[in-house]
Amino acid sequence: MKHVRLQKILSLLKVNGFGTVEELAKEVGASVITVRRDLSLLEKQGLVVRKRGGALLKNLQGDVPFFEKLEQNKPQKIAIAKEAAKLLKNGQTVFATGGSTVYYTIQAISDLPLAELTILTNSITTAWAVVNLPKRLTLIHTGGTVRENSFECIGSHAKSLVEAINVDLFLMGVDGVDHEGGISFSSFEECLIAKEVLKRSKTKVVVADSSKFGNVAPYKVCDLDCVDYIVTNKALTVDNLLRKARLSRATVVQVQVSKEE
Repeated sequence: MKHVRLQKILSLLKVNGFGTVEELAKEVGASVITVRRDLSLLEKQGLVVRKRGGALLKNLQGDVPFFEKLEQNKPQKIAIAKEAAKLLKNGQTVFATGGSTVYYTIQAISDLPLAELTILTNSITTAWAVVNLPKRLTLIHTGGTVRENSFECIGSHAKSLVEAINVDLFLMGVDGVDHEGGISFSSFEECLIAKEVLKRSKTKVVVADSSKFGNVAPYKVCDLDCVDYIVTNKALTVDNLLRKARLSRATVVQVQVSKEE
């Protein structure tokens, strides 16, 4: 499977620091051409740096800072957020990850007749969006160790709270959406928390703009058909995935983004 091969390449680079295309091809049991294609994909995702004849692992602490992500594909994210917010219902308990599209989704609650929501999160930025809403909602934060740039809390403290909850809806921002790689994250610790919430939620909603489609981040959360809704914008990358993926459960909601937005 593609995502397994990508994860193995990243693991090898983490151990060895640098790997030639030939060495990586031998270790993962793939052709040199396939590994070159994999390295190109990983470079686009900001996970490796290509060097002559091979690649080295990019420091994952070099994540794009959250406030930079807020400005990337902003019209698409806001349109997605407004559509995703419509899936929320009064009286629900919602777990929301971090991420810029989730942040905009929380902001979109202000325009809806929602007054009785409990929102749990491991994200400082998501919590900040909740407390700045012009309405009072119940907010529960997991606490834990804060990751630089993403501002998501990880570690045993966060995980222990997640293991003690049951939620109606899981609102998930992600790093990759792929027909083979499934739903994936760049952070191992954030992936662990997402997997726990996934097991304890009735409805699973992924919010991701079209730039995430075709991406395979190192850590897989689940297959595409493990979620109920994938809310995104209309784009060729989304259409390409839908042609390849045979979804039986997940509903893909595509929003049109006007040039004025």
